[in-house]
Amino acid sequence: MTGERVLYGVAASPGIGIGHALVYKEKPMGSLEREIADPKLELERYHSAVETFCHVTQVKADRVAEMAGKERGDIIRCQADMIRDPYLNGQVEGRIASGQSAEAALSASCDLFIDLFTAAEDEVTRQRAADVRDLRGGMLRLLLGLPEMDFSALQPGTVLLAEELSPSAVSVLNSANVAGIVLGKGGPTSHSAILARALEIPAVLGLEDRVLDAATGETLIVDGNRGCVVFSPGQVMKSVYEGRQKDFQQLRASLRVFVGRETVTADGKRIQLGANAGSVGDATRAAGYGCDGIGLLRTEFLYLDRTSQPGEEEQFHAYRQILAAMRGKRVIIRTLDVGGDKTLPYLHQPHEENPFLGCRGLRFSLREEDMFRSHLRAVLRASAYGKAQLLLPMVTGVEEVRRAREILEEEKEALRRRKVAFDENLPMGVMVETVSACLMADAFSKEADFFSLGTNDLTQYVLGVDRGNARVAHLYSYFHPAVLRLVRQVLETARRTGTKVSMCGEAAADTALTPVLLTFGLEAFSVAPVSLLPVRKAISLWTMEEAKAVTEKAMSLETEEEVQAFLKEHEKK
Repeated sequence: MTGERVLYGVAASPGIGIGHALVYKEKPMGSLEREIADPKLELERYHSAVETFCHVTQVKADRVAEMAGKERGDIIRCQADMIRDPYLNGQVEGRIASGQSAEAALSASCDLFIDLFTAAEDEVTRQRAADVRDLRGGMLRLLLGLPEMDFSALQPGTVLLAEELSPSAVSVLNSANVAGIVLGKGGPTSHSAILARALEIPAVLGLEDRVLDAATGETLIVDGNRGCVVFSPGQVMKSVYEGRQKDFQQLRASLRVFVGRETVTADGKRIQLGANAGSVGDATRAAGYGCDGIGLLRTEFLYLDRTSQPGEEEQFHAYRQILAAMRGKRVIIRTLDVGGDKTLPYLHQPHEENPFLGCRGLRFSLREEDMFRSHLRAVLRASAYGKAQLLLPMVTGVEEVRRAREILEEEKEALRRRKVAFDENLPMGVMVETVSACLMADAFSKEADFFSLGTNDLTQYVLGVDRGNARVAHLYSYFHPAVLRLVRQVLETARRTGTKVSMCGEAAADTALTPVLLTFGLEAFSVAPVSLLPVRKAISLWTMEEAKAVTEKAMSLETEEEVQAFLKEHEKK
């Protein structure tokens, strides 16, 4: 195909890249079936390949950790853990013992995990299938003696296109030479996307087979902000994007002056700005930017990407490590929030027709009480090493909070009997992310020590929109007057009852909403680490008087389109 054309996918890593296309196609490996003379020797060959694979993987992981932090390195390092998994090895060894080649045995065993992950309902778990395919490809190349593509030696200005690019391939990319990544498969939660963001390489994913439309050498523009790719841009389009690229680079540079600064409005009002974290690495990176603690620690990171649930000790050490990274600043630890778009395959959760309205969040924890108690003990023990707070997700009634507190007190007493240290005054708050929680905020204020506004789920529940359904996704917007009115109501109730409130949803990170949230009385924002500096800068540009004037006009409007257009027009950057 020739001529200027634009294709849209998923914005996976921000930035704008302009360069020349290199289309990568995975070469078929041929038949894996062959006769083996001695299963014992075949098993030794497999184990030798495993040791080599683990060594090579460790080298790659160390390189990523050096450039992008330990947590990003662990994305690669986890493949060494997977190949040593007792269940996977048992499957491979059993097949080899029955007469299969090491290659065929490994491929068939990996297929079991790929099928398991692919069948999952939530996007995060489905993306893990790519990690297993990556592991399988690396091991098969070792067993078959095939060379590995050297992605580290790409020419400057390369835009890499492929149907799928493994995390290990992304990990060796030289960001100075790669202008962008365009993939047919994958989403923003895939490990390849996470690594692209860590390396600051613009990326657009999910173009399906259209990604192969490019000709090698063709000029491409990768817009990782909007999620589009321009093929063979004309001079006008190229000039527009060169300007956007310059603006983006200047914006990124301007934010660096906000590293480590306090978050204050233009007229001196101090605002708490925390980080949302889903791993130890996120917490460490947030601390590097400077933040007022962790406003939301998603504990699911300990439960996903594995074949069995974590024990109390593993959880305790992870929470303790994050508390240590925060050095006395608060860490709000949300109890396990599964269900909805997050499932744990090893728990064999029953299929639900509408999981967002099903057994999720605190509902799940109260049903799986043994798991919940282990979770609470780990948090309590970790609380002796920092300023921990406990947060309950998906709460709809005060009876749920009362039962959770009863269990918490029982576990406190058990630790006292064992003479185990913990924070006797560990605060316990609730996520306000359902309509019932908003309307009952005055009652919840008597049961909870603080609120955390979760606007992601709240928006879909208020508007009756499944945010994962592409057919109605355009209706999902926290700019909707109904959502904003409910948020204002909760903050007014909290102010009247003396309950502290933070906001951890995506709305807190949208700088077009900053003046509205400030006027509503929000004094604690919590955003993804990458959003800390933009939000800190946005807050610093508003006086409370200016914010109030904009908010009064915005709240007088009656449609989502009007509100969003007005706030975007008056956004300060």
